[in-house]
Amino acid sequence: MLRRTLAASGLSLLASPALAQNAAAPLRIALATSVSNEATEAAATEARAQGLNVRLQEFSDWQTPNRTVFDGEQDANFFQHQPFLEYSNTRAGWNLVPVAVGFATAFGLYSKRIPALDGIREGARIAYSGDAVNTGRSLLLLQSAGLLQLKPGADHRAGPEDIVGNPRRLRLVPLDGPQIARALDDVDAVATYPTFARLGGIDPSRGLIFENDPRYAFRFVTRPDRTQDERLTRFIAVYHRSDAVKQVLRRLYADLVSFPWEQG
Repeated sequence: MLRRTLAASGLSLLASPALAQNAAAPLRIALATSVSNEATEAAATEARAQGLNVRLQEFSDWQTPNRTVFDGEQDANFFQHQPFLEYSNTRAGWNLVPVAVGFATAFGLYSKRIPALDGIREGARIAYSGDAVNTGRSLLLLQSAGLLQLKPGADHRAGPEDIVGNPRRLRLVPLDGPQIARALDDVDAVATYPTFARLGGIDPSRGLIFENDPRYAFRFVTRPDRTQDERLTRFIAVYHRSDAVKQVLRRLYADLVSFPWEQG
């Protein structure tokens, strides 16, 4: 069963870190709010059928899943890509490491009001995830759409200060990542992942423009001292081999999802 927890509550319910030393203890995996957690639950169900007890804990923000792994309250997490992990480690002084790749999805510009890029009017409000990593990805997407111009050489670390051209005078609205789905009703468009488009009531395949950079595939992440945890290794193997996982993800994302572990 997937347990959902608000960022500021529920942490006292988590198992003691000492249990991680017991191979018979449940494998505790932290997640962030996402429709894709349905696929992780499918893998957990298969793992339990094979004798591996897995407990999933969903949090409503993108910081708590990393903090709880670092503090030993969770054994691993599965919600982030490599650039976000690097940013979080640097910002918080953590040393979390990726141990395996999960699925990848495209990143798109979505709107409930505008059917095509050329419908984005002057002064339109565009929301994006305001963390440093997803800010850069959002700005690069808007540049590829011809809506912004960034400084030469700007990469995934770009910020608003790197904008050198904004011909339509777009008003950019940074938000905390999980708030993006709710923002779809309030702004003209959002730069985000298909999972948040679906949560906001939009068919994920109906983006105005997409990109799919492999560096942004989601990763299983843990502490350096737990990279050899046999329970985590077993669960990742179940996830990778599961037809149910792929079926759920294809149902959610159709052609926008890929499985990097199959590509060597």
